[in-house]
Amino acid sequence: MRHLMKLAPGLFLALALAACASQGDPLKPQRVSLTTLPEGASAAAQGDTPLTSAVLAAVNAYRAQKDAPPLATDSVLQRAAAIHSADMSLRNFIGNFNPDGQGPQERVLALKPDYKGSVMQTISVRHETDGKSPEALAADIVKGWTGDPTQRKVIRDASFTQTGIGVATKGNDIYVTEVFATP
Repeated sequence: MRHLMKLAPGLFLALALAACASQGDPLKPQRVSLTTLPEGASAAAQGDTPLTSAVLAAVNAYRAQKDAPPLATDSVLQRAAAIHSADMSLRNFIGNFNPDGQGPQERVLALKPDYKGSVMQTISVRHETDGKSPEALAADIVKGWTGDPTQRKVIRDASFTQTGIGVATKGNDIYVTEVFATP
């Protein structure tokens, strides 16, 4: 009996490892494409819109109150944000990572493989717009972002000097993504 008790911890470990091997390792990082983006979202991504301009103005106004420099738009970041907003609307998800596991950094790298800066993003989905002007809607979006400690920290971060904002609509829903980056 003592002999079995001494073997039990080793046997348990072996069984646990075998179970992980048969089901795949849940802790193993997922391979994420750094060269392609979702095709449908790439085709549906919108360029500059009145709302993207209004969000940029509202974010820069907020940053000015916090002694952070204004953000300049960058075409690569703009495209990455637009693709993510379109992807969320097309594939019915809300989050910083798409169902393929791509996050903001991977999306930027897919568009600009030699990018070396830091990338963060904020997202917002509005279900009821009640015919609001782009400026009023942007004020609501930025108020929501600055009300969340994590998103507020990203918006206030003075090391971020570049941005891109993407918007997609689906029915009455508006998906907004803002990508922030260091040079």
